[in-house]
Amino acid sequence: MAENNPILDATNISFEELLNTEYIPASHIANKVSKASSAVSIVTAQDIKDYGYRSLGEILGSMRGLHVFQNYEYGFLGGRGFSATGEYAGRIAVLIDGYRADDAMYGQAYFGHDGILDVAMIERVEYIPGGGSAGYSSGALLGVINIITKNGRDIDGGEFALGYGSHNSRTKRVALGKSFDNGLEILLNASKYDTSGRTFTYDINGIDTTFSGQNREKNHRIFLKASYENISLESAYLYHEKNIPSYPYHVVNSEFPVLHTDKNRFTRLSYDKDILSSLKLSASLWSGEYHYFSHDVVVFEPDIEEYSSDSKWFGSDMKFVSTGWDNHILSFGAEYRNDYALRWIDTWIETATNTSHPWWTEYYENRQTYSLYGYDEFKLTPSLNLNYGLRYEDGYNEYHATSPQVAIIWQAGENTLLKLSSEQIHRRATVSEGDYISSSISIPEKAKTTELVIEQDLVDNAKITTSLFRYHIANRIGWFELPDIVTKGVEVEFEKHWQNATRIKMSYSFQNSKEKDTKLALVNSPKHLAKLNLSVPLINERLRMGLEVQYIGKRLLDTTERKEYAPSHTLTNLTFTSHHFIPNTNISFAIKNLMDKKYGDVVSEQMNGDLYYPQDGRTFWFEMEYKF
Repeated sequence: MAENNPILDATNISFEELLNTEYIPASHIANKVSKASSAVSIVTAQDIKDYGYRSLGEILGSMRGLHVFQNYEYGFLGGRGFSATGEYAGRIAVLIDGYRADDAMYGQAYFGHDGILDVAMIERVEYIPGGGSAGYSSGALLGVINIITKNGRDIDGGEFALGYGSHNSRTKRVALGKSFDNGLEILLNASKYDTSGRTFTYDINGIDTTFSGQNREKNHRIFLKASYENISLESAYLYHEKNIPSYPYHVVNSEFPVLHTDKNRFTRLSYDKDILSSLKLSASLWSGEYHYFSHDVVVFEPDIEEYSSDSKWFGSDMKFVSTGWDNHILSFGAEYRNDYALRWIDTWIETATNTSHPWWTEYYENRQTYSLYGYDEFKLTPSLNLNYGLRYEDGYNEYHATSPQVAIIWQAGENTLLKLSSEQIHRRATVSEGDYISSSISIPEKAKTTELVIEQDLVDNAKITTSLFRYHIANRIGWFELPDIVTKGVEVEFEKHWQNATRIKMSYSFQNSKEKDTKLALVNSPKHLAKLNLSVPLINERLRMGLEVQYIGKRLLDTTERKEYAPSHTLTNLTFTSHHFIPNTNISFAIKNLMDKKYGDVVSEQMNGDLYYPQDGRTFWFEMEYKF
């Protein structure tokens, strides 16, 4: 199992070892990256430290072909040319150790300080795009993000960390972990973050008005992971609170600030066993819940609007992996999920009389989903593999979908690997989407993908990966009928490791996304993405520098006239880390947006008409971690 692998130290790992790194395919049984149907991207714990990543969004933003953007409230993830603004339900599934991490109401995974997992607990993050994603359940139209967490042995004692940065941001974290001789292994992490917010200037009735302390934010996180023999338990909890500056007309009443809170929790119990030498069993039970609450001042009124949503879910799965037949690795299993306690409540409160008036209360039916799946890795010849399989889902309101996939993997030479894959993937409407489009909730969104990957090993620990892909998304879910989308693109990535522990990764993505019939461009879909990551040891490796440069091309702002674009921008981030200056202490200092570049993200139209939100200029973060 991948959970037993040590943390990847990218400063010392050879490139051959990196190619043989185990990722987690749809069977949840570890497999080599070189055997994946698509071009897997991996960010390790060492990368997270070297480049100063503090959120899942920053990690994903560094990966080939992915695009992260935010509207001061939540972060959103785009990939392969699809970056729809304001859509909570992403087309890229996010898993934590194989557990589906999105909530049952909005289908949203959370990428900032609202994320349920502290990045210090991440061993690595895997991105499996397109051709290998159909086996991960509904919604993985454009790929899968799988987060592999650390184990108790990786801490082997304790950690205490303090951090401070721009906007008076502060963090505290403590972790305890140990692997005992009797086979028990346990990890416990608790962390707290808060920031005093920023200063925003708004045009209110023609007058520039400045407000301080906007976008205040805090969270509390707890993470537990334990295992004994064949049984493992994993649980996480998040409380997140944020003052939202997205609606400037709200902040004029400081007595009632705009405040959103999120509470998120999951627990997963797993059982893994080798039934026979050629048959593995993996089974799990899980439950989760998400609560959202918003406290807003109503426009032009002294009154308050409060609204909240609740969702809970539980499920189980059982899967088998068999190697009992020559040249075949068979994976097959079943999964069940029940989304329940689904409700939305909207209330108007008259402040003068402190009287509550329920506007709208909605209770939704339970949504049950049953899934069956089977996959086969068939070794046709020593150099040629055929991977094929399908997943069938059936559920609430006559929902049903069959998602097949097939891939051919050919070792064309000692240093050349070719992968050709095709699949059809489906996504059902979330609860929030179905409330608006109940007539079409049973019709799933559908994506057909074709991808060709060429992986070429070069001399001296270097590799170049090229992907050519085509996506066709039909039956798009929305408040009204939406046109089909076709994306054609190419991604190229070069990676090299030197013996002195220097490493570099560069990528370029071209993605041309258009409406199928009109050929019109999509909103917030950059044609060009380019990324550079360079990690270099300094002063006899006592100090390490991590340089990151990201370029994002121009993005269409809206579909009204299709003439206005958000400009392209290039961001430079610089991080210094040390593990040796002070005994048992890790020190890091990061400068984000080093060149203080003015840039922004495209968002869905807000009530004040904004489509483009400026983001932070130059910021810094300093952190010390003591190990005991």
